[in-house]
Parts: sequence; structure tokens; C-alpha cells
Amino acid sequence: MEISAQSFDLPYISAYLNSLGTNFSHGANFATAASTIRLPTRIIPGGGFSPFYLDVQLQQFSQFKNRSQIIRNRGGIFASLMPREEYFSKALYTFDIGQNDLGAGFFGNMSVEEVNESIPDIINKFSANVKSIYNLGARSFWIHNTGPIGCLPYILANFPSAKDSAGCAKPYNEVAKNFNLKLKEAVVQLRKDFPSAAFTYVDVYSVKYSLFRNPKRYGS
Repeated sequence: MEISAQSFDLPYISAYLNSLGTNFSHGANFATAASTIRLPTRIIPGGGFSPFYLDVQLQQFSQFKNRSQIIRNRGGIFASLMPREEYFSKALYTFDIGQNDLGAGFFGNMSVEEVNESIPDIINKFSANVKSIYNLGARSFWIHNTGPIGCLPYILANFPSAKDSAGCAKPYNEVAKNFNLKLKEAVVQLRKDFPSAAFTYVDVYSVKYSLFRNPKRYGS
């Protein structure tokens, strides 16, 4: 998203949780490291995942939309730091989430098959959140699929398995591909459900996998 901001000559989007003295007039970032779509079973700092999973991020957005307009309507020095009401329907809503749900399954001692079986529920919860954000006025959605989780060091170090030609754990990448297939199907359904909205599905998996497969081509 930093690259997108630069290309439009816009400032980086500020983190919602870094709210003191922050300028939200160009938008807000509700993402946190290690966040998941579903409620995680283990939470940081106990070796788990972020407590700010997607349901919480949705609630934060809903509060932000309401409270930002209260501040604007009050006027004063903080009014200009909040987005205009019409921006919410014109904004681009970006999503890059889901890989940690797969990782949570693996670290929860689930087999590859069990994680695969959990994917429909993960995707259903993602779709439900997107629908809620649509109902709050969003109309333009930019949705990343998940990357090749089998190429990540924490998978390679903790879950030894058969490697592919890029040195990645093939069974775990197959799970990521299955997730992406179901996510793409969900995006197709969202387009049918909400024809007045724009849904862009972005194939991050292919881009990231090419980095692992051809590192010299990209300067590594």
C-alpha cells in the first residue's frame, strides 16, 4: 500500500491504533502484525497471534467512521485530521489476511488435511466481514490472496516435508493454493451479491513465489 500511496503522491496511511496526533484525513490502517480472520486460540505474547483479528478490526472501523464524523462536526483543530463523510463510499478498502489462519492451524497441531478442511469456515467469516463493511458504505475492495506459506522460514524450520524445485514445502503451499481457490470463488460470489461494488482479486501468491523460485532475477 505504500507503493500505491507514492504513485498517487499521497502520504502513507496512519495506523488506527496510533491515534494520538495522527492525521486520518487520507484514511486509516486497521491491520496489525500476526492478525487472523478467525478468533485465534493463542494470543501474543504467549507465542500466538494478534488479538486484533478481523472481527475486531471491523468494529474499530465502524467506531472510526462514527467518531470521526462527530469530531468533524464539532470543528476545532482536530476536524481537519478526520476524513470527510463522503470519503467512506469513495475509499479503496484493502485486505491482506488469511495466511496466519493457516499458520495457526499448523501450530495448533492440525494436519495438512485438517487445515484444508478449515478453509471454508475461514473464507465464510472473511466474506461475512466484507459484507458488513459493504453495509457500512464501502464500494471498492482490493483483496489479496495469500502467499506461498510453504516457502516461509517458520514453516520450513518447524514442519519438515517434501520440497519443490524452489526449496519450499510443497504440501503447505498446496494448502495456500486451496485457500486462494476458495477465496477467489468467494470474490466471484461477492460480485454477484453486490453488483454495485467493485471487487479486485490480486494474485499475490504468484508474485511472491517467483521471488523464491528465481531470486537471482530479482537481485538476491
